[in-house]
Amino acid sequence: MRTFSEGVSKRLVWLLCGTVVLSGCTGNPSPRGETAADQKKVSAPGTFPIVDEKITIKLFTKHDPKVEDYATNEFTKWYEEKTNIHIDWQTVPVSALAEKLQVTLAGGDLPEVIMTAGLTPSQLVAYGSQGLFLPLNDLIDQYAPNIKKMMEQVPESRKYLYAPDGNIYGLPRYSENVHTSMPKKLWINQKWLDNLGLQMPETTEDLYNVLKAFKTEDPNGNGKADEIPFAGATQDNNEPESFIMQSFLFFDRDTYVMVENDKIVFTGDSEGYKEGLKYLRRLIQEGLLAPESFTQDRKALTALSEAPEGARLGAAPGLIWTQFSVSNSPLGRDKEFVPVPILAGPDGKRYGFDKGESVIPAEFVITKNAKNPEAAIRWIDFFYDSSQMLETGMSPSYGIEGVHWEKIEPGKFGLDGVTPAEFRILVQPGTPGNYYWNQSVPSYSTVKTMYRYEVTPEMDSEVVLYNTTKELYKPYSMLDKKLPFLYFMPEDLAKYGDLQKNIVGVVRQFMLKFVTGNLDIDKDWDKYIQELNNAGLKQYVDILQETYDKNKE
Repeated sequence: MRTFSEGVSKRLVWLLCGTVVLSGCTGNPSPRGETAADQKKVSAPGTFPIVDEKITIKLFTKHDPKVEDYATNEFTKWYEEKTNIHIDWQTVPVSALAEKLQVTLAGGDLPEVIMTAGLTPSQLVAYGSQGLFLPLNDLIDQYAPNIKKMMEQVPESRKYLYAPDGNIYGLPRYSENVHTSMPKKLWINQKWLDNLGLQMPETTEDLYNVLKAFKTEDPNGNGKADEIPFAGATQDNNEPESFIMQSFLFFDRDTYVMVENDKIVFTGDSEGYKEGLKYLRRLIQEGLLAPESFTQDRKALTALSEAPEGARLGAAPGLIWTQFSVSNSPLGRDKEFVPVPILAGPDGKRYGFDKGESVIPAEFVITKNAKNPEAAIRWIDFFYDSSQMLETGMSPSYGIEGVHWEKIEPGKFGLDGVTPAEFRILVQPGTPGNYYWNQSVPSYSTVKTMYRYEVTPEMDSEVVLYNTTKELYKPYSMLDKKLPFLYFMPEDLAKYGDLQKNIVGVVRQFMLKFVTGNLDIDKDWDKYIQELNNAGLKQYVDILQETYDKNKE
């Protein structure tokens, strides 16, 4: 076989490198030359401390608001003692993260490591190919047994690892969380249903009739016509169209495409999409869906459910009901909302949007400024073994054994009712404190490792989410229709980014005009199609198809 330099395609190199044994792969150079002295810098994989003499690694990351101070954090201090690696934390608030990251990447003073900082796959490939990020292939092969184990156990994870040139520039957060796989849910006020003697809707027509009753029959009982039957917000999963469209077509709001028989099909001009728009228009026209749902934020939505004079919100979309109500508030409104199943549409079908495993691709990179990349990969590899917390008594996600969680005797089962529970959570995850990193570090978890905690009353929301997804949403999953994760060739990145921005912009702009009545769906449909074509619809589908085909090879 010819080498890469003799004409083997980049894609073939990518495939050749897509094995667990990574060193020695043509086209995949070691990040830097190694000497005997270099090898002595780190201990053998799986042993601690990682280095004999303490070193410092400069690390850039977002500041999780649940974490008080990373430098003085209890888990930080414990892990530094265990590894002999001190972290020089450069933390940035989420609100300023994107801008600060871009400035950092564009400037000359790169940190040694970038972690959970919102790096996009496009940035990963672009900066990796320019040499700002080190290839991790050989480092993983030699120093990261837990990451290699993930690649062996879940071959699917490899598609998030390998860039088109065959190199691994970043590590993902990979989890098989059931309830986040189908996030486009709807929650309805059960108290209002009970007050009016209404049944849970099962079809789009049922929902229309329920919302009509919410508007006209005073379900909150205050004698005022102040109810908002249905409202949403612009934040992810709070968009009303994302839930409603599941009754009309397979609807991916990020791309507006689906895969059918290995062909990329644009859905934003389909008959099903058009009928979904008409349904949304009908709801708005009759005062059943608040038109501000397409422009307001989540805070405004929450104000409806938490109105002190009486709840005003009948139904809202969200991954969880606490995205639009206050958890454990004195008003208790969060206890009133229950899940609505995906509704059968006019054709009797339900098109469940399923995004599959929960993966954030570029959560950890080692930059060209790293003084000891071997130590850095050893440092992060620890977090890809979820059994470590039971062995060490410390968890970056839960905290300290005996304080925030405790081991339990066999006989209990986890969230799925099948996985044996190994520990009990004593302090609810997400509680602000200075003893853990919450969601600040990438990791690897399967259903079996995620659901090892005993279900307690405090974990009731997790039980509801799991059962809702499994029973009301998963039966209608159309995961095979979703566009899979794709890495684009460097020469296609900018082109695709511009096309996607243009196409998504046109679809959302016209959707808002159609559903609010500023444009007529039938009369102005051709105008919409023309704008899509002007924005490069054919090129958009073509580049997706070409990239999809390359990823399938």
